[in-house]
Amino acid sequence: MLQSSSTLIDSLVETPASAKAISFADQLQSASIPHSTLSLIPYDNAIEYSVLPYAFDSQGRLETAMDLSSDIDRLQKLQTVLGYAVKPRQLDRANILLLIAKHYGPQAQRTEKDERAADRRLIYNSGDSTITIVNDIIHEAIRLRASDIHLEPFEREMAVRFRVDGVLQEMANIPRDRILETVSRLKIMSKMDIAEKRRSQDGRIRIAEDGKDVDIRVSTLPTDFGEKIVLRLLDKSGADYRLDSIGMDPQRLAIFKRAIEQPNGIILITGPTGSGKTTTLYAVLNHIKRPEINISTVEDPIEYNILGVNQTQVSGATGMTFANSLRTLLRQDPDVIMVGEMRDRETAEIAIRASLTGHLVLSTLHTNDAVSAMTRLTDMGVEPYLVSSSLTMVVAQRLVRRICVNCKCETTVSDDIRKQLGLHGTTVLYKGLGCSACGYTGYRGRTGIYEVLPVGDSLRALINKKTYATELRTAALNEGLVLLRDHALSKLADGITSHEEVLREIAVLS
Repeated sequence: MLQSSSTLIDSLVETPASAKAISFADQLQSASIPHSTLSLIPYDNAIEYSVLPYAFDSQGRLETAMDLSSDIDRLQKLQTVLGYAVKPRQLDRANILLLIAKHYGPQAQRTEKDERAADRRLIYNSGDSTITIVNDIIHEAIRLRASDIHLEPFEREMAVRFRVDGVLQEMANIPRDRILETVSRLKIMSKMDIAEKRRSQDGRIRIAEDGKDVDIRVSTLPTDFGEKIVLRLLDKSGADYRLDSIGMDPQRLAIFKRAIEQPNGIILITGPTGSGKTTTLYAVLNHIKRPEINISTVEDPIEYNILGVNQTQVSGATGMTFANSLRTLLRQDPDVIMVGEMRDRETAEIAIRASLTGHLVLSTLHTNDAVSAMTRLTDMGVEPYLVSSSLTMVVAQRLVRRICVNCKCETTVSDDIRKQLGLHGTTVLYKGLGCSACGYTGYRGRTGIYEVLPVGDSLRALINKKTYATELRTAALNEGLVLLRDHALSKLADGITSHEEVLREIAVLS
């Protein structure tokens, strides 16, 4: 059991200041704090105020370990919230978060999370209006920074899931007898045919939420139990399209900026769906746009409108394919062309020839790494000499979740994981405990990991020889290429992301 507060404090009185905190933290680490004491300060408040309750003194004050260094009013705020006197003892935030993780334990976090989930499940019943159901779902998704809403019909109910920071989370269930009305409501809002249920449809909703303009792309798909609907939320006011914000380290960012400021050539951004390629391209356009140059894009779809950039939407119904639109753009006196994706040989060859006639061309490819982009173009049927003479840079990227700064603390991992990641035993790793600020996930927001490959003379010579990707990769590494894996590990060592996120992203690259 935890010794009485007076004994605990007395045992530290004659200890040097540097050892006091260590001794105090060690005693709390091994102590058994009653649940009745811990429950006096809810888990979320413990995280928010960096405080751990452990005993009462003889005057009835709650004794706590507390970080008072960053906010001198923190104690007063906590006492106001709790409604009774608190006797704090200074301890740094890092140690307090470790103690919270031990004494409150994962069960406390699960309880909070389960209570939130249960509350959401109870929101919707047969008595709720369809308008209320739909509005609540959209408003909650915007509040939680969700990128997508999935409404999935099953035999007894419709499941509602949000994709937040790239991961789907269960949010609510809609009763079976309200599914058809909910689907019809969304179809009406997105100007779809409510009578058509056998074919997929696409639509769009525009709303204003708390002073923010939000575009919502809506897609329906017939399934066994009805129509599934996915809503893609595009918050125009909340988007941050600055190169300095995408997560590229200063050294590679400087190399990247030099490439995009050139008057011609092709720059490719590669990676799987959902890896942030479009965000990087928009950040590039924002960086280079100025009144004296004409920037035009061909996109499918246009995700955000950028002031000063001419954006064209691909449309199969009108014959405006990537290739046809690109031919038209070349008659529009462009300086910079952005092609949403190089999907076929025709589009790739038009883009390449445009770069050879004095245009800067930006586009994307679906490849696992930067080197594979060079061989992918030749595999599509583009002549190697065209690739080597036009390609100036390839950037491969992924997204990893950021650890929530509100509940971030040190963590330990097994020697096997450290070996797998190639980490030194002294590298400090971090995790998020989970709190209300991050929806009890331990993460809030995402950042990019990058592989920046300038195409120099040696690589051009190898491309011309139709060299295999393995040889190209060896040459690129000899010229200083930093792989996706290495950039991810640097984010891990800097405490930006967790080892779980790194393993999730680099597993397919190993």
